[in-house]
This record gives sequence, C-alpha cells and structure tokens, in this order.
Amino acid sequence: MRKFTRTRLLRVFGIPEAETRALLAGVVAPGSGVTVSFGVDFPEVHVRLCAEGDDDGLAGAALADACNRARQRLGGYLFGEEGATIDVVVAELFRRKGVTLSLAESCTGGLVAKRITDLPGSSDYFLEGAVTYSDAAKIRALGVSPRFLAEHGAVSAETATAMAEGIRHNSGSDLALAVTGIAGPGGGSAEKPVGTVFLALATAAGCRAEGYRFSGSREEIRTITAVTALDWLRRHLLSL
Repeated sequence: MRKFTRTRLLRVFGIPEAETRALLAGVVAPGSGVTVSFGVDFPEVHVRLCAEGDDDGLAGAALADACNRARQRLGGYLFGEEGATIDVVVAELFRRKGVTLSLAESCTGGLVAKRITDLPGSSDYFLEGAVTYSDAAKIRALGVSPRFLAEHGAVSAETATAMAEGIRHNSGSDLALAVTGIAGPGGGSAEKPVGTVFLALATAAGCRAEGYRFSGSREEIRTITAVTALDWLRRHLLSL
C-alpha cells in the first residue's frame, strides 16, 4: 500500500537545540504518525516534523495539528518556516509595516547592512548604514561623546545607544540599530572578553540597549551578532 509523507520545517533562533527539544517534548500525539527531528544550521535550530500514513489527507491533518502545537510552544523563538530565512522575514515585515531603517555597525563591519541589502527592494526601507570601526569615526560620523568613550569604552551600552541615536538623527529613519563589540580573536579583557557585544535600537519612543556574551570563532561571533540584530528588528516590527 502506498504511503504518504508530509513534512514541515520550523526555524528557531534565540535558544539552543537542547532547550528547543525540551520545549517540544511530547508535542507529537502518540499514534499520530508524526515524528520530530532536530538539527543546527548555525546559529539557527531547525525542527522538522514529518507525518506518514496511508491517507494523504489524514497525514496532512496530523502534521498541521503537530505544527500548531509546536508553534504555540516555541512562541517568539520561531521566526520562519520552510525557506523563509530571517533576512526574508525581516524584509517582508519592513514592507508590511512601512517604516525605515538605518544602521551603525562596528564589530560586524557592515554584515547586517549586507544581509539587509542582499534582498531586492530593500531600498524601499533601508536608508543608510555607517561602519564606524574606530573611536574617531564614532565621534565624527555619529556624534558619540568622547566622554562616553572615555568613561565606558567603545564596547558598552552607552556607546551603542549613542551610535543608534546618532545614525537615526543623521538619516531621519524611523528605526536605527547599532552594534558594537569584540569579535576577536584579540582585544578582549577580563571585564569584556572576546564575544562581548552590545546592541541598541533607537525609535521615536526612546532607545533600548542590551549586552551579550557570545562564543566561537571571529566569524561565528560576527554571524550570531548579525542574526541577533535581525531578530531584534523582527521582534520590534511584530510589535508595531
């Protein structure tokens, strides 16, 4: 007898594979014919649900039921499904919400801007980006206070906030996101080791900044920082 198979890929960011597994424990109803598997495509976690049965309609219904339960458990960590990368999801949200963006990057060296502008039509919402790697560039191009840099350092919530507010003021964008950090392999300290990163998001209502401690190679730290920045944008746009 012919077997019918239906699959669905759920894309997760912000929690490790072990936590994803824990969230989805028991998500598949016994006897439903649905299985769930996990994989990592750094820095994402992929969850694949597969339904198999003698009837295509029943397999599809069982898969839909399991996917709905999985979506509820994953909440905001689920950013896309199937081929919807976080870049594509963020681009669609910008088009739907009708707001504009500017970026100020340090440790990512323009990687966030590249991912934004890799997609056609991004000029509709992305106004400009500044890669201000040196302290002098942060002061000159973004108006970051030399006092902030002297007191808190280039890698700090205060500097990230000033960078975001500076590029938003310069560009006139609705949103402005800034990134500053230490991607390594050198440059870290006991207080701020390699992988220390600060993000800030400025809007008309104010500016939010947060620090992270990432691990991995220079490339991995830059990659997870860029995806974290995109996820910040995704979550903010969903709240509008």
